[in-house]
Amino acid sequence: MTRPEHAPRPENPNDRRGIVLALAAASGLGLAVAVSRIAYDGGTNGLTVAMVRGLLMLVGLYIFCRLSGRKVGLSPRDHLHCLGLGVLMAAAFYGNVGSVEFIPVGLSALLFFTFPPMVAVIQMIVVREAIPLPKVAALSIAFTGVATMLGASLSNSDPFGIGLALGAAACVAWSSVWVMRKLRHIDPLVLTFNMASVAAVLLCVVTIGADQVQAPNTPSGWLSLAIVVGLQACSIPLYYAAIPRIGALKSAMVSNVQPLVSILAAFALYQELLSPTQFAGGIAVLGAVIWMQHFDRQHPSRNARLTA
Repeated sequence: MTRPEHAPRPENPNDRRGIVLALAAASGLGLAVAVSRIAYDGGTNGLTVAMVRGLLMLVGLYIFCRLSGRKVGLSPRDHLHCLGLGVLMAAAFYGNVGSVEFIPVGLSALLFFTFPPMVAVIQMIVVREAIPLPKVAALSIAFTGVATMLGASLSNSDPFGIGLALGAAACVAWSSVWVMRKLRHIDPLVLTFNMASVAAVLLCVVTIGADQVQAPNTPSGWLSLAIVVGLQACSIPLYYAAIPRIGALKSAMVSNVQPLVSILAAFALYQELLSPTQFAGGIAVLGAVIWMQHFDRQHPSRNARLTA
């Protein structure tokens, strides 16, 4: 029996096209963080980059939703949820790329990628279900890695940049849990459009109101700004396109390449290297994330209870 033309595609973790889509999304986001440094050197700032990114993503998602026949309207209750999520998205947009204005690219990427362990902790607090011992061990390793990175960075890195990266991670973690608990019934692209609507408006108000609109003043600054917002605006839809093909867990596992891409790109572009201690802390965080994802893959029923 053949599958109806418009029926949802069954999940297959080994779907090659889905894996390529997820890899392209993670690589694009990781590269955008590294390239943003050139935009800052060219005269712009983090708020301007975040504002332009939010506006471009909003327009792109609206066009895609319209062309694909998706209705972007939501119920009043869901709109209220998206209002709060949009505020978190705006903060994450700024913190993710804005931190690179103050701290090294590699450190920013690794600190931002602490959001998966944060998700596990928030789930424990919100759902109030005990975390299995292997996950407790993974969380301990992850936060030991964070402490190691911070201990090696606070003396020679801007605390504001560190706060931006960790704040962005916390916003993404809270958003992930919020969506899983309250808005899983909404098409991901429609949900993202409604969140992006709030984020774009908020970023415009803050950036313009604080007189922080700074256009690049060099050709390389303009080019890098275009590359950053283009990569980020395109990568998120690619990630959502991968999820129905390979599943959320496999998509998340593939996204582990994102900080590695940022670190490699930072070395290629600026010969930027992490200190051995920072690198060791980052490896601990990434290893713990992969360990938790492996545990979830081996115990799908337990993971389903956490998100039900």
